[in-house]
Amino acid sequence: MKKSLQAVIALTLALVLTFAFGSAALADFPEKEITIVVPFAAGGNVDLCCRIIADEMTKILGQQVVVDDRPGGGAIIGQTYALSQPADGYTMLALTSSFVTNILSGDTDFGMEDAIAIGQFCFDPEIVVAGVDSGITTLEEFMTAAKADALTNSTPGFSTSHHIASLIMTETFGLTPFLYMHTNGSADQVAELAGGHAQVGLTTYGGAATLISEGKILPLAVCNSERHEALPDVATMAELGYDFTYGAYRGFAVPAGTPEDVVAILSDALKQAMESEAVIKAFNDSGFPIMYLNAADYQKMLDDDYKNMSAIYYLLDEE
Repeated sequence: MKKSLQAVIALTLALVLTFAFGSAALADFPEKEITIVVPFAAGGNVDLCCRIIADEMTKILGQQVVVDDRPGGGAIIGQTYALSQPADGYTMLALTSSFVTNILSGDTDFGMEDAIAIGQFCFDPEIVVAGVDSGITTLEEFMTAAKADALTNSTPGFSTSHHIASLIMTETFGLTPFLYMHTNGSADQVAELAGGHAQVGLTTYGGAATLISEGKILPLAVCNSERHEALPDVATMAELGYDFTYGAYRGFAVPAGTPEDVVAILSDALKQAMESEAVIKAFNDSGFPIMYLNAADYQKMLDDDYKNMSAIYYLLDEE
């Protein structure tokens, strides 16, 4: 009886110590540098957003937050790397719609269950654009040309949101399937358009802003219910008689198994960053629309997107 009592006391003490030290460890998070893995090339929309946020999260968390660009494979290379890291909160993945479509492609070693959402920081409506050398200057000219022939369409990668938007637009409006030029990020995508190597594309304002202002890329229409603040003179698809809304979402995730307390700390830090004057100004100056969602809401949005994309994924299989 005495030995049993001693065993119970010893076990209770062990549990108390484990809880105490475990709680202290979580309370001290983060204790070292945090890396944001961007699965696209440097200079693109996602990279630029993450660098702005990383600077502010560094101040909030008291540890350096850095960006590590790992492009390739339509974002699969960077996604695979990030999700294979220890589930301790020190590696975050910049997670976009390509995560969902890459999983649906069957080409990944990870699934939806392998990532835990931290939060969304941006929703960017697609913009239909054309290179100045294409000879296309209006949405109606785009539609007419795209129905008559296969236009060259530059994307930031296979199965990215811009690619998906182009496929859905083709299906919706009876366009001739595009000849796609898949690149490693939005910076490369718009360079192909500005250089005359591709005729058209769907992109977001942030990555194309400079080339739009220089007149090398022409914005034809915004795929949203409202006009873009940075492009007040560019009509929406709806205004021009085409019912089409689509956009790119961007957020963060960590590997499955990351402690809930750590997820909460990172999600709260992201919220603080997105509410800071520095980030708001930088996003506005760059043309990135802020739309913060917490971890739970972003996870629900990802799960819903997976369900919705599953229903139309055959469009990628047909390409």
